[in-house]
Amino acid sequence: MTDQTWNNARIAYVEISLFEDGSVRGGVLIIDVMSMPFEFRVTSPIKPTQLQKILYGRSLVEYMYGELICLPLLKQVKEPVSLAICRDEHLLVARPNLQFPLVAIRKSGQGLEKDGGGTITIRTHKNFSGEQVQAEALLNMLIRQFDIFEPFERVKLAVSEVHKQRVN
Repeated sequence: MTDQTWNNARIAYVEISLFEDGSVRGGVLIIDVMSMPFEFRVTSPIKPTQLQKILYGRSLVEYMYGELICLPLLKQVKEPVSLAICRDEHLLVARPNLQFPLVAIRKSGQGLEKDGGGTITIRTHKNFSGEQVQAEALLNMLIRQFDIFEPFERVKLAVSEVHKQRVN
């Protein structure tokens, strides 16, 4: 990765928030390689009905998270995204409809080495497994700059704040 490409890289952090009222919201925070924010978006609350729960069964979560939350969020961002990162693998269903890689990361016992110990596992959509190498390269560089899990907390807090204010 050239210095110019590195300096212009934008990372999208996508997070899901569940609320006590039964609703679900998603948020995306676009940051640069120094963890500075460039763009933030949040979905309206989604609250599945009992009929939807029955009809969708176990596929409801993947449908809600991937198709109703992740995909619209990432399609609306204005910043050119180099890599989108999530923690929930249900969001990966959105990947075939995106023009950039989307990976799920989690702390684990194997995978990328993270400063301060521990490792990170990267998951890709089953049809885009080749993107793991590109994601690993970028994440390895990001790990040297900041805690790559911290922006998820910012997204979660921001989405909660929006939800408290009942802003749709």
